[in-house]
Amino acid sequence: MEREVVLLGERVAQDKYLLAELIHEEAVKDLGTAELKNNEQLMEVVIKTRAGFIELLGKSMQNYLKQEAFDQISQWGEATGKYFLEQGMSLESALAETSVYRKHIGKVIKTEALHRKMSVENIFEGMEVFHSFLDHAVSSYSTAYIKAYQENLAAARKEFLELSAPVVPLNDSIAVLPIIGELDTDRASYMLEKTLMAASQLRITTLIIDLSGVVKVDSIVAQQIIQIVQSLKLVGVRAILTGIRPEIALTLTQLGVDINSLDIGGSLKQAVQKLNVSH
Repeated sequence: MEREVVLLGERVAQDKYLLAELIHEEAVKDLGTAELKNNEQLMEVVIKTRAGFIELLGKSMQNYLKQEAFDQISQWGEATGKYFLEQGMSLESALAETSVYRKHIGKVIKTEALHRKMSVENIFEGMEVFHSFLDHAVSSYSTAYIKAYQENLAAARKEFLELSAPVVPLNDSIAVLPIIGELDTDRASYMLEKTLMAASQLRITTLIIDLSGVVKVDSIVAQQIIQIVQSLKLVGVRAILTGIRPEIALTLTQLGVDINSLDIGGSLKQAVQKLNVSH
């Protein structure tokens, strides 16, 4: 039985380019001519990748009793998953092609088996080996793709957070923290850490926190803002809140915060003008 599976694997590897073309034609049949033209170079890479993958499946079938065969499939999945994510290909489109591989490679295996007059048992064994390697490839590819995608999201999130807390110095003792967009708890927590670090590095005595660009402030985020103010006070930095709209003031009041205990400077422009006069 082992010899028959090896022979079937050899046929799959030998027909790799024919199979790659057939699979590619079916995979892109719904794409327009213009789209195919614009992605011509990528398509050439895809066809070569398909052929290489089919050859790998064939060779894995030839060595199906060795752990090395599964390890090579895993390595392929990790490298290819990351590559196609970088090229902007969706995981959904890649997984949708699995059935196309099963169909065309399955036909080659069945044709070769019948040509060699293999027993039904050997045909089933060959197909089972093929499906196990293809399933392992899909699993490895998906895992690598999702992991790389999550890493990209984490990196983008980190970059966003870094850019969303710019402490801008106005002079040696005064700086501004403009907060723009939606302020969630993660961003507020990062902002607290970044603000305290910047205040220490810049050695400022006053920080204007401008909230005029904040889209929404709920009770949890309002508490984070108060925490930033209180933490700055502990390190000797005066925090002035500007751009407080009525709904933000109402949220702070509902939290039981005494608005009069906060240093509120009206608009950012007014606060800067007032500080320039006093400094």
